[in-house]
Amino acid sequence: MDVNELVRTISREVLKQLQGREHKKCCMVLAERDHRVVETLQESLDGETDIFFFGEDVNGQTVFRYILPLLSCSDMADLATGKAHGKYTAEVLSLMLHGTEVEVLEFEYRAYSETAPGPLFRLYESHEESLCSFGLKPFQPKRPNTIRLHTNLVTEKVVNEAKEQEASVLMVPVTAQITPLAAETARSLTVNIQKCL
Repeated sequence: MDVNELVRTISREVLKQLQGREHKKCCMVLAERDHRVVETLQESLDGETDIFFFGEDVNGQTVFRYILPLLSCSDMADLATGKAHGKYTAEVLSLMLHGTEVEVLEFEYRAYSETAPGPLFRLYESHEESLCSFGLKPFQPKRPNTIRLHTNLVTEKVVNEAKEQEASVLMVPVTAQITPLAAETARSLTVNIQKCL
């Protein structure tokens, strides 16, 4: 291969990568960079998503998801009443005021479910409900496109549950019986039922 051909090949590859990068999804983690959070998100997201942390340059990409790794009890109480202390909760409040949804990986109060007095725990549950209505919700990991079942009877309920989990393929044993209503529901919901060994 001559030098000119090598340069053209490298140029095409660089352009392809740059063009592909423009359309790649990215999410913004509202915290300092933490390798544990990166690992958790890489396991839960589709692998096509770049992960940035607060204050980092997103290189012109559009942030499609905002994630708060931990919502402490005090920050939760403040946000539920429209207050924010600190740069991350101020950003969360600003995003919610702009109608942007923010996801929370971990609500601190849930760790105290066994020890907290009932009324106190219910107070934090009510804060979570309020925050959900404002647009701050529990993190939703990527759901599988395929669900494998080991049941021998596929009913309409099974198909509906698979669709609720955003599955497009339902794998069942080769011996499974599929009710007529389940088959009709699968067709209407575009869930492909596959029999496998």
